[in-house]
Amino acid sequence: MVLDKLSDALRIGSFSRNARLYLMVVALQGLSFGVWETIFYLLLNLDEVGFTADFIGNLFSVGTIAAGLIAFPAGLLCERIGMKRAILIGLASNIASLLQLVTLEPSFLLLASLVSGTMTTVYWLASAPFMMENSNPEERTDLFSVAFAINTITSVVGSLLGGFIPDLLNSLLGAPIGAEAGSPTGYRITLAIASTIALAAAVPILLVKEDKNLQRQRMNSLLNLRNIKNPCIIAKSAIPAGLIGLGAGFIVPLFSLFFKLKFAGTPEQIGVIFALGNFTLGLSTLAAPSLARKMGKVRGVVFCQLLSMPFVMLIALASNLVLASGAYLARGALMMMVQPTKSAFIMEIVGEGERATTNGILFVADNIPRAVAASVSGKMINSNDFYTPFLLTTIMYFMASSTFFLFFRKVEVEKRGKT
Repeated sequence: MVLDKLSDALRIGSFSRNARLYLMVVALQGLSFGVWETIFYLLLNLDEVGFTADFIGNLFSVGTIAAGLIAFPAGLLCERIGMKRAILIGLASNIASLLQLVTLEPSFLLLASLVSGTMTTVYWLASAPFMMENSNPEERTDLFSVAFAINTITSVVGSLLGGFIPDLLNSLLGAPIGAEAGSPTGYRITLAIASTIALAAAVPILLVKEDKNLQRQRMNSLLNLRNIKNPCIIAKSAIPAGLIGLGAGFIVPLFSLFFKLKFAGTPEQIGVIFALGNFTLGLSTLAAPSLARKMGKVRGVVFCQLLSMPFVMLIALASNLVLASGAYLARGALMMMVQPTKSAFIMEIVGEGERATTNGILFVADNIPRAVAASVSGKMINSNDFYTPFLLTTIMYFMASSTFFLFFRKVEVEKRGKT
């Protein structure tokens, strides 16, 4: 009964066939991501493997910088080849992820991270325009929110599996277990299975039937940026995106190491924390369309982002893992639940032929600062400074929310007046 009401409220039954196939892709990708997010950096930090937090921060930075640098041309590529082909290219990034498990040499890890970050970018840039192409205005916010919710809820399962399966496999193989002295074997097998599941996401996307009436733009027009009709709006979107990326980069990529190094969290505990975080986020995201209808998209986004800030600092100031975990859940739910609403809003106020390009520009604005911040934060955490990264994040979140409100508070009102 509850599920039926939820389905009606979110208009799930009205989604197109292509949209439903895409939601299957999202589910498989979310499951794989949950595993990787939870244990890949823990694998690298095992005693037998021996990588420190500063190298791991740099590893994240390499992939993220590569993603940022390729984002703009990748956005143009998406406009040219179409979103279906772009998503397929992005899914191939899981092959690069598998290759990271072949050898744990620093240079190979950095190269694989660069390749994976580049290809994954194409997937993310094509996602929002694909949903725009396969939804109508009445259901669009719902589709964006449902896709985000499915991604986060399936990540719950991935986080739980990632937290428990490595030690289980090591036990069955008679190998050492534990957060410090555990064998890399169980971690590698778990991550390999996760990447294989993500590769299976190519099946539903191959079943997507593209609208032949959609016009693909000529490459010379794209290279000359003739497809960009709203440069001012895109620039205004990029500024708060860059501030959010900078702030998030200080803490988000290294949460697993933060819980381990400050509170001696085990892989199982960290897996449960991440799973609860994704589950809470998934549920809260389903409430985002209703919030957007009541408060408006811009006000709803700003309200939730500002409300998350006290919880950011509470994570750093917490005296134990339980309190830090509770603050982590609240921060994640409030900060991320409105991301689909924000994405849908930006896609609506730019033109059809510039959506993937806009996504590319926003991706650059988010990822380059995020990469720089992660590298700096890795050094801070490695020297047991667990306070400064969270303070910097709070400041950046406040600046981002303020600029987003100032830039777009009137745009949404004007848009409503025209419809």
